[in-house]
Order: sequence, then structure tokens, then C-alpha cells
Amino acid sequence: MSQPVFLFTALGAVLLALGFIVLPLRGRQSRALLIGLVLAVPLAALGLYLSIGTPSAIDPDTGEAGQIRSALGDLAGRALEEPDQAEHWTRLGLAYKRLEEFDSAEHAFRRALYIDENSNFLRAELAETLLFASGQPELPDEARQLLLTAVEDEPNQKALWLLGLDAFQRGDWPIAIERLDTLASTLEPGSSVRATVDDYLARAKSHSGLVSEPADALEGPLLQLEISIDEALAQRLDGSEVLYVVVREANGPNVPLAVRRLQAGDLPVTVTIDESDAMMAGRGIGSVEAVIVTARVSFSGDARAADGDLEGRSAILPIRDNMQAEVHIDQVL
Repeated sequence: MSQPVFLFTALGAVLLALGFIVLPLRGRQSRALLIGLVLAVPLAALGLYLSIGTPSAIDPDTGEAGQIRSALGDLAGRALEEPDQAEHWTRLGLAYKRLEEFDSAEHAFRRALYIDENSNFLRAELAETLLFASGQPELPDEARQLLLTAVEDEPNQKALWLLGLDAFQRGDWPIAIERLDTLASTLEPGSSVRATVDDYLARAKSHSGLVSEPADALEGPLLQLEISIDEALAQRLDGSEVLYVVVREANGPNVPLAVRRLQAGDLPVTVTIDESDAMMAGRGIGSVEAVIVTARVSFSGDARAADGDLEGRSAILPIRDNMQAEVHIDQVL
């Protein structure tokens, strides 16, 4: 692709991303549209980068992150000039979250929610920010409560997705099915996001015994993992402990791309990760260049690492169509 065409296309992606932040957020209709867009294209710029690359002549600061960062001064200035306007703090929070500056995003969203205390949109955004900031696969307690409140009187898409995914990771199949089924009913049939939700829904039903076979994997790379444990460490287990298999982007943010929750009694075990395991629609293993896998035995069952847990990590794994890797649990935290 020629550089002028790339610049024109990239500019469109930047304007789309900035639209999430700069466009007014007043009114139920505009908020519902924004929620749908954020769920449907959470990483539009990343998809553009992966599909056509970045010409070496372009300074990274002129990309989406640079454009958003250059707007922060204006966004912060408006928030300080009119500190009682929730929409200013909301825009600021969205900008910080897009830049993965989660502490600043949390502060802005809390301020906005203090002003507009009935906003389910803000509850969902704050909850997602708390999840990302934790770097853990399970929702923090405060985030879960925010999301439960957000779905009490309307089908907030982001809240339903996060609650459904959280229940899926915990193996709470009835709740996962309920949340994902409600979410699916709000999405356009045939869309990529609907396909991801439908896949999770089918797998939840399979686990619960409502259907006999799991759904086929979504198109994309496959990562087959052989998880094993040191014999001496295995003697500490009774088999009831929880085994977490967490896939993260190598040299990227701490937010997991995919998580599996198993029983330690299954060890050694083979686990296959594909696009259907994505924690965020469009943010699966195929959306990054390389991953690293952590396998951890949790004695408490908590997704957060604790002293005494047993852990192993893979080498950095470049993404390709069919991958195989080993993770050997041989460390005590």
C-alpha cells in the first residue's frame, strides 16, 4: 500500500477513535451507539496496523495514541473549567483508558459518575477500567457490583459482556448463558461481535449439558499448550486446586488476551487456545504478534497471584497459524 493511501486510511481510523472521545455523550441514544461501537471495534487501529503495517517514515507519535494524547490538554482544561459537567470527565476518562493509563482513567470516571450517578454507561466504563488496571482475569468485587447495577434496568452491552465472560471464566454456566443470551439479542445477526458472543454462548451451553457438542473454533490461529508440573510440587496438591492458564501479549499491556480455568487434578493437561477464547471481541491471540503463557495453580481459587501459588511460564511465542508450546510449572511464588 502506498504511503498516501496508508495516511488517508490511518487518518480515518484516528478520527473514528477520537470520535469515541470527542463527540458529545448526551442522551440515551448517543450513549447506546457509543457502547455498541466500543464493543464492536475495541481495537480498530490495531486491526489496521496488523493488516497493512506502518511505513517507516511515519513517526509513531503521529498515530492514534499521539492524536489522543495531544487532545488531553484540551480535554483536561474543559474538565477543570466546568468541573460539574460529567461529559468532560467522561471524555477524559475514555482518552486515558484508550492510552491504557488506567489510574488516570479511573479518577476521571469516578468524578463523572459522582456527577451523573445514574449513568450505566459510566458504571460499565469504570468497571472495565478497574478490571484492566488489576491485570487479572476475574472481575474485582467493586467492578462486578458496578456491572450488576448497570444491567438492572437496561441491557447495557458492555456490562453484559463483562459479566457473561466473568461467569464463563468461573464456570458459572447458568449465569454465563443468561448474560450472553441477553447480550446476543441486542447485537446485529451476522456481525463479528455477534459471532464471538454466540460462540461463547454455545460453549457455555455445552459445558452445562444443554447441547452435546461445543461450537467450532472461530477462524484464526490455534495455540496448543502442554501444561505439566514438577513432580515434587505435584505432591503438594490434592487435585481440587484451581489451575489458571493465562495468555498475554508479549511486551504488551498486562490485560489478559485469554484465560482458561481448570482443575489442578487435570495436570498434565493439553489446552487449545483460539480466537473464541478472547476476553474482548476482536482482541484474541490473532490480534497480536507474540504472546507469553502463564500457568498457575491457585490454592485459594483466586485469580490474583498469592504467596505459595505454583507457577510456570512459556517462552515468548510468535503468533502463527498452528502453534505448540510447553509450560512447566516449577516455581513457588
